[in-house]
Order: sequence, then C-alpha cells, then structure tokens
Amino acid sequence: MSRITVLHVDDEPDFLDVAAELLEQRFSDFNVITETSGTEALERLAASDVDCIVSDYRMPGQDGIELLEAVREKYPDVPFILFTGEGNEAVASDAIAAGATDYLRKGHGTERYELLANRIENAVDQYRTSQQAAELERVRTLASSVDQALIRADSIAEIKTRVCEIISESDPYLFAWIGERDPTTDRIEPCAYAGVEESYLENITVTADDSPTGQGPAGTAIRERRIAASQNIRNDPEFEAWRDEALERGYKSCAAVPLEYDGTLYGLLSVYSSRSFAFCESEQALLSELGDNISHAVHSLKIRDELRAERTFIDQALDSLADIFYVLDPEGRIQRCNEQFTTVAGDNKEQSTNPDAVTFFPADEQDAVASAIKEALTTGQTTVEADLLTGDGKRIPYEFTVGRLTDQDGNLRGLVGTGRNISERNKRERELEDQKEQLEQFAATVSHDLRNPLNVISGRLDLVQEECTTEHLDVIETATDRMERIIEDLLWLTRKQREIGSQEPVAIETAAEAAWNIAADPIDEAEMYCDCEGDGQMLIRADVDQFQHLLENLFRNAIDHAGLDVTVVVGKISSDSAGFYIEDDGPGIPAEEREKVFKPGYSSSESGTGIGLNIAKRVVEAHGWDIRVTESSIGGTRFEITGLETIE
Repeated sequence: MSRITVLHVDDEPDFLDVAAELLEQRFSDFNVITETSGTEALERLAASDVDCIVSDYRMPGQDGIELLEAVREKYPDVPFILFTGEGNEAVASDAIAAGATDYLRKGHGTERYELLANRIENAVDQYRTSQQAAELERVRTLASSVDQALIRADSIAEIKTRVCEIISESDPYLFAWIGERDPTTDRIEPCAYAGVEESYLENITVTADDSPTGQGPAGTAIRERRIAASQNIRNDPEFEAWRDEALERGYKSCAAVPLEYDGTLYGLLSVYSSRSFAFCESEQALLSELGDNISHAVHSLKIRDELRAERTFIDQALDSLADIFYVLDPEGRIQRCNEQFTTVAGDNKEQSTNPDAVTFFPADEQDAVASAIKEALTTGQTTVEADLLTGDGKRIPYEFTVGRLTDQDGNLRGLVGTGRNISERNKRERELEDQKEQLEQFAATVSHDLRNPLNVISGRLDLVQEECTTEHLDVIETATDRMERIIEDLLWLTRKQREIGSQEPVAIETAAEAAWNIAADPIDEAEMYCDCEGDGQMLIRADVDQFQHLLENLFRNAIDHAGLDVTVVVGKISSDSAGFYIEDDGPGIPAEEREKVFKPGYSSSESGTGIGLNIAKRVVEAHGWDIRVTESSIGGTRFEITGLETIE
C-alpha cells in the first residue's frame, strides 16, 4: 500500500503528539497531520489530500459526531474513524448512523495504536479500492461519452464544443477549453469552452512562445507536442501568470493536450481540475487518448469538408457548362448529369424511373445511340450525333463524346462524356453549303459569260494582228491575257479553294519547267533555270495540279514585279533541308512589307491582281508546308517553301 495521510483531530495537543509519533514510528507508511478543533480540521481537509480522518468524540465547540456530519456533506467517502475514551454504545450507534467508517475506544498501551493502525489501513484500502472502481467507471464513461460525441458531430465546431461540455461535466474537472495557435501573434486563441469559466479566458493571455505567458502547460504542450500538466497551481512557479485567476475559480491543477494528427497540429485541449495532483499517470494517459481521438475526428471532418467543398466546386463548374455532362454505368444507365442535361431533357417520369440513356432519344435514333455506347465500352471512346428529346418532345441535334471510365485499378466503372448542341453549327454548315453552291454557280456564270466574249476578242485580235501591226494591239493582247489569269484565279478560289487531292511523287525541276512554259511568254526575255543539277532531281510528295498552280503563281509574280527580262532561279535550300526556293533578280520586297504580300488584294504592280500570292499561300498551307519571303542571293525576292515530304 502507498503512503497514507491521516488527519488526527483531538483537543489534547499532547495526546496528538504522542499518537502521531507512535503511528509514524511503528508504521512508516503513515503521514499524520493534526488539528485540535473541528473547524481547523475542516480547513485542513479543504487544503490537503487526506486518506483518513481520526477524530475524538468529546471536543469543545464541535464534537466528533458533528465534525463527522460536516465532513460527510463535502467528502461523503473519506474514511472517518471515531477514536474516543469517553464513548459508549449510544455514541457508537450515533457515529455509525452519521456515516462513520469505524468506531474505536482509546486505551493504554501501544496495542491500541496497533489496532487503530490496522483499522486505518483496512478503511483506506477499502476506500481506495472503491475510489479506483469509481475512477475506472468515470474514465470509461468519459471516454465513451467523448467517442459518441465525436461520432455524432457534424462539424469541427460541434466536436470542440461537445468535448469541452462533456469533460467539464465529469468530476473532478471544472473547466475545459480548446484553442488554436495564431501563427502571427503566437497567442493561443480559444475557440470553444465549457464549465466554470466566469470570464477566465477573457482575463488571461496564453502564448506558445518562450515568454512567461508561454511557460504553462498550454505553451509547453504546443511547443513540445506532448501532454503537460501543472499538478499544484498554488505552488507551481510556471503557473504564476494565471494563478490568481485560476484559484479564484477553484482550479487546483491543470493539464494541456496537443491535438495533433499525422504531424498536423489542429489545436490544444486544456483541462482544469478541482483537486491538486489530479493528473496522475493514468489520468494523463486518458487525456492523451482522448486527444488522439479528437484529433483524428477533427482531421476526418476537415478532409470531409474539403471533399465536400471540392465536390461542390466541381458540381458548380459542371452546372455552369453550356454543354451536357453525364456519367453512365456499364449498362448505359445515367448515374450523374449536370443541370444543363435536366434543363434540356426536362422531367420525364419514364426516364426518372428507368434512366436508360437511350430513352432520352427519339425511336429512330436509339439504335445509333446504343451502338455508340457499345463501341465506347469496347474501344474506349466514340463520338455520335443524335437528336436529344426535350421534355415537351422536341428534337435538338447534339454531338456526344463518350469515353470509358475506370477506377485506379483499371476496372470499368462506366462511361463519361459531354454533349454539345450543334443546332447553330448545323445551321452555319447549311449556310456555308448554300454559299458554296451560290459561289460555284457564280463561278460557272463568270466562266461562261466572261470567257465567251473574251474568246471572241482574242479571236478577232488574232485576225487584226494578221492584217496590221500597232502597239495598241499589243496592249489589248496583254489585257486579255490578264483577264484570262484573273478568271483562272477566281475559279480556283471558288471551286478548289484549299482542298488537296491525292499526293504523288513530283520532280521539282520538271514541274518548274512545265509551270514556266505556262507563266512566261516565249517572246519575253525572262529566264528560269534550276540550281539543283548537282544534287539531282528533288522528289517530293504533292497534289500535282495544285503544286503546278503554286509554281505558276510564283513565276507570274516574279515576271509582274521584276519585269519581262527577270531571271528566276529554282533550287534546293540545302542538302539536309526538306525545302526549295524560288528567287529572282528584281527589286525585291522591303522587309516591312513582306508580311503583307500574302494577303488578298495586295500588289505593288499596276498589272497585279493581288490574288496570286494568296493562292500560293493557301496551296502551301493545304499541304501542311510553310512559306516565307526574304531577300534573294541575287538581289531580288526569295520565296522559301519548307516542311515538304521528300522521296529518296
């Protein structure tokens, strides 16, 4: 048995001294403290932890029975032995009735003190056993109540409030609060509390630094991440900053527990007891376990709140889409969709009870939709265009993209996709198709209505030139040739545009000679030669007709802007480059103008149409090549075409 503190009360000081000496000498486990009156005994009892009270019966002012009754009002379980020399059966009966643990008459000889010691040991042993059982039940009840509160709490604030309420309502605790460290000020700011408080937290400052307000249990627990306790507030020098406020409210000891989970500090739990030395090893173990449970619960709710916030954000983002978003299970049933889907599809009872995706489409579209779902499940993704039925039975054209949805282990969860209203796109496509038809009709009209009179002019011009010679006829011939080129360019723009047909091997030198024969007049002094004989023919893959048209336009551009005596060179850019160039010895193009030359209608020549280079750029881009204009090595303009697919 551990050391026993005995409060011996008797109005005879000499007797007290003798009794205390005999008990302590013969029984080393005893610590005897003495008082000569009931009033003094009650004061000592309030200030000290006592295991057993031994009291005389007949004392002035307050006898032993009256003292017993006063003790039982505040300390119902503390062992109380009435030890008197003037007692009788009536006194013994009254003592037992008042709640005395035992009754013993004084006597001569040391054997009476041995008997008293035995009675004290038995009473304290029973008392401590009872206290341990009650303490165990208290601990179980407290832990269970806190765990239930943690399970039922729906928010972190509720967890903190309920924990403080439950702990403060459990004897011997008076007050509990939970705070969080402010990283800016290093103060521990309360966020929940319960119990005997009376503005305690408003009147004190608690920090986690090395200042005097950070030396108590709370600051130590935060800094060292461990439970810290002040077992005797009255005498603890590290509790000086808050001692008066604490004692005024009956706090005699205090413990602080860091609320930490997986390295993250979520706060601090501080608990105050009405008893000194209340936080023994087992009590600290209990609080540490409660702290771990609270931290885990706070962490779980924090993660849950973050997931809820993230899900809310995702839902809001999906609902803000103008497109439809949907998730299907492997059977093709709708598991999730955004508000846009509901807005378009409306509220259909059949669809609500049987959310099969195909039921949202007209009967003539359902087979195509079902096939698309099957294809996405098989291949991983697909796209399908189908009319979606609105709530009032209208049809809206949509383009749906569908992809497989799997979990982190690769197991099939279903399909996910979007649907886009293509009503406007279809409308634009129809309008473009109409415009294309109108343009082609216009081109046919131009070709017929302009070429017929142009052919008449050319024919008459030939006849006139046979009969006479004049420079005016040369001007007319040039004008008719220009009109023919304009008609050809317009027809290309309206009919062929950027469409590229099958691509075949093309020798650049051969194609250049053919294009030059068309673009240049044999009677002119213009010359073209290829600078690639040393490397042999350069073979590329291209649409033959379009490539021919590209070369013709570049050659005509050189003749129009550099003059009829221009020299044009066609060559390979370098031995390791998939590209060729066309350059001339004309005046060139200023650097600030080079980005403009490919724009429709741009021309620096009075005879130019401003269409040829734009056509050249379209042909190049349609093949996936690049074209740029720079200064030639012979002083004029140089066009470089790169990115070609060459053939070895």
